[in-house]
Amino acid sequence: MPLYLPNHGICNQCIKNLPKLDKVCYRCGLPHSLVTDICYRCREKKPYWDDLVAASDYINPLKKLIHHLKFNQRIEVQLALARLMFLAWYKRREAMGISKPDLVTCVPLHHIRYWSRGFNQAQLLAKPIAKWLNRDFAPYLLGRKSQAVDQKNLSLEQRSFNVEKLFICKQNIANKSVMLIDDIVTSGNTINAISKQLKNRGAIRVQIICLCRTVL
Repeated sequence: MPLYLPNHGICNQCIKNLPKLDKVCYRCGLPHSLVTDICYRCREKKPYWDDLVAASDYINPLKKLIHHLKFNQRIEVQLALARLMFLAWYKRREAMGISKPDLVTCVPLHHIRYWSRGFNQAQLLAKPIAKWLNRDFAPYLLGRKSQAVDQKNLSLEQRSFNVEKLFICKQNIANKSVMLIDDIVTSGNTINAISKQLKNRGAIRVQIICLCRTVL
């Protein structure tokens, strides 16, 4: 169904029909079958972030909507997609009692890709979420040191090395909790590298909110 009224979000019927994530680890967002909330992967190698909330897997119809946003400049779907992310976070808050962050930021784009695309899709998604949470929005808290090789063409080990020292946190954020927004999380290497920098600069907690969490 075309999104004629994107400012009103996606209707409840369409939300109900979105693919549902099965039981997932509350830390990494990946499926697991343990009775605990945290999977064995996160028990063995704890990521630098503390919580991850995703609206859905990276499949249609969200896959198509994200493609329209990123590559067809259909920024009118911004609020509808952001609302899905916010609702997923709110559902987790009701179930697990996770707290509101002190500030909201987003995964930065390299300036060349930003100039080519004309916007950072993570920033577009993060801005209304910060407003709905009534929290400070810090879109330029993070920076990229250099151009990275496209993650899609790399192995898991290469992806980790590719982003290890790519990001910087520009401010001291001592004793603050941070919500980090991204559209898609795949390997988790990018958000882990950023979360490490945030923790190094004083963040006491990092929540990851994404639209889609892919299963490798």
